[in-house]
Amino acid sequence: MYESFDDSELSALDFMTIRDLCELGGYQNDLPLSAVLTAMFSALQEGSLCLNIDKDSLSDKLQLFMESKKAKQISAQFLSNFAENRYNNLIAKNIDTYLPLISHESKEKKLLYFQKFFFHETRLKHRLKAFLQADEPCKLSGEKENEILKEIFSDNHAIRISKQGAPVEKDQDQVKALRLALGSQFAIISGGPGTGKTSVMVNILRCFVRAGIKPEQIILAAPTGRAAQRMTEAIHTQINSIKNPCAEDIELLNLTGSTLHRILRYKTSSHDFHYRDTNPLPASVVIVDEVSMVDVVMMERFLRAIDPAKTRLVLLGDKDQLPSVEAGAVFAEMIPDETEENIFKDRLVVLKKVYRSGANLLHLAKQINQGKCPEYAPVSLDSALLLKEDSWAFVLPDDNINKWKKQLRLWVEHHYSGRKNKDNKSYKELILEAGKLDADSLASSDDEQNILDQIFSKIEKARILTLLRKGIYGCSWINSIIAQYLSFELEPLTKMRNNIFSGAVIMITQNDYSKKLFNGDVGVIIKNVDGNYRVFFKQFGSYIFFDIDFLLKWEPGFAVTVHKSQGTEFDDVLLVLPDNESHRLLTREIIYTGITRAKKRVILYGIEPAFKSALQRKIERESGLTW
Repeated sequence: MYESFDDSELSALDFMTIRDLCELGGYQNDLPLSAVLTAMFSALQEGSLCLNIDKDSLSDKLQLFMESKKAKQISAQFLSNFAENRYNNLIAKNIDTYLPLISHESKEKKLLYFQKFFFHETRLKHRLKAFLQADEPCKLSGEKENEILKEIFSDNHAIRISKQGAPVEKDQDQVKALRLALGSQFAIISGGPGTGKTSVMVNILRCFVRAGIKPEQIILAAPTGRAAQRMTEAIHTQINSIKNPCAEDIELLNLTGSTLHRILRYKTSSHDFHYRDTNPLPASVVIVDEVSMVDVVMMERFLRAIDPAKTRLVLLGDKDQLPSVEAGAVFAEMIPDETEENIFKDRLVVLKKVYRSGANLLHLAKQINQGKCPEYAPVSLDSALLLKEDSWAFVLPDDNINKWKKQLRLWVEHHYSGRKNKDNKSYKELILEAGKLDADSLASSDDEQNILDQIFSKIEKARILTLLRKGIYGCSWINSIIAQYLSFELEPLTKMRNNIFSGAVIMITQNDYSKKLFNGDVGVIIKNVDGNYRVFFKQFGSYIFFDIDFLLKWEPGFAVTVHKSQGTEFDDVLLVLPDNESHRLLTREIIYTGITRAKKRVILYGIEPAFKSALQRKIERESGLTW
């Protein structure tokens, strides 16, 4: 039966589950039900919480893996059987009836859920409404609020762009966001790259401690370990930029971000969390960053552990960025278009003014976001590598794989092997210099630490971003080609093993709390004078290092997926597109996220139909989270 659905891109396990569900209900030979279940798994794979089973929507979904006429017939047959209650052994129509699937009507749409997602979506809706309806015992406004805002923007106490730089601008939207956080039990703040979300977060913390909330009563949360660490780093960087930080500011240096899972304290014995509705988090304030990356299940479980009557909640993120890898697009659905109204409109501030320099790249991001194709003329990679700041280019691929390898070699030579001017050492020269030193002095001596500063400055300036992991345009293959070439450049007399060579850039792929390393952390391997390979990581302006054999899970990091790159920034980005214009990952959100990682230059590499296809496709995740 399932041979008809080969185009659905589901796994063998998905098809086995579909078979088991049909057998469970006694529908072994029911083709319409099998087709709809296949469509449901396909929708989940795309991030939807449910499947719209209105006649036209269902037919359109089925057409993704069968011809149009057959899709319409099967859709009509399923809906007829459903109306006649033939699937009552498998699909519940009453929320009080527990079966594997449940149907539910939401704003004139008929939706079909797996029970798990319906349960978490329903509870999340109730929890968010509880925050909106909560009394505000901690509300701060009036003269005290004005005094606090005046102080944190004064010359002596303002956050600065850099240690000796100018104070951050007293932006109207940012001030509005601060007032919302101070005067409300629940606040949502959204903004794209360069709009000052980080400054807003730190200034919100500074306002809270001045209002009498102690740092130990504040929880900083993020969906990933790396994002949590960035929150911690932001506090240190920005507090240390203040001319005369007061005692309350300095106390904030004790705050550290943590992951949602770690904050809730997962208990393996009961497969549940320590903190939940019956045992809420002991906090006066919870701030969650990168909320766009949080799926519906985790969001519901986290908010369930917060008591709206006692704890303020501030959500931060970019509504236009890629949504969570798992099901749901909670953050984006909470934020309406400017033409729409929803229940969150009075608890929402969207930061609009961009402070990052680069009008051309900002204009490109705006066009991508709107689904408009910008004007461009394809150029060679050689030319694109010589772009001036605030520029972008489109490079067409070559069908010849050896030419693609040569183009990757050009990227490596430009960013790692060659010297751009006589005053700056190349990455290659710095790695060779670091290899002559022992690890301890390299990480601790001021003079020798300067070498690491320069190495990390170079690896933080450029990155290849891909949509895929596999194939010649995926990060795994690209990393292997770069490693082959660069290992020969940096260690010509040593045979590379397992992508280990002096100068290799790596990325941690599993949190290791004992070492304070998190999924997404980037390090560099250096073969020190004693012949041992060690990996150096930058943390809060200093360095830590570990023997390569003592690290848990890692992979090469010269190229990473766009999903992995969220929250990071580079001077130069090479964004590599799939060679299949119909690939499901091609959306304007993924292109927007990729190009907004770049501060100075973007090179889009791919076939033009893939780029144009992405601009026409906006991620549409089906759910009942309509406000």
